[in-house]
Amino acid sequence: MANPTATAAQAAAAFPFDVLIFGIVLILLAVVLWYFFKNLLANTVAGVIALLAINILADVANYPSIKISITLVTVIISAILGLAGVGLLILLKLLGVVIQ
Repeated sequence: MANPTATAAQAAAAFPFDVLIFGIVLILLAVVLWYFFKNLLANTVAGVIALLAINILADVANYPSIKISITLVTVIISAILGLAGVGLLILLKLLGVVIQ
């Protein structure tokens, strides 16, 4: 009959702890990236919708001084910076800086 303590010790010695640690690190990295990109996606969508809403409201209210021309640069700024980017674009527009 085999010694059960020797079998357990051999099994523990053969277990790949480095693979287990690597797997845990990958799972944690995936969770962190998911959290970051989820927030980034929400911020991007909010920025682009706000850019479109500002332009529609500027047309409806007949207030052309805040109307922002929709170009590739303004969409990229509002997509990357979100609502802060739209606020920056409005501030620059009111200061007379034109982004094309």
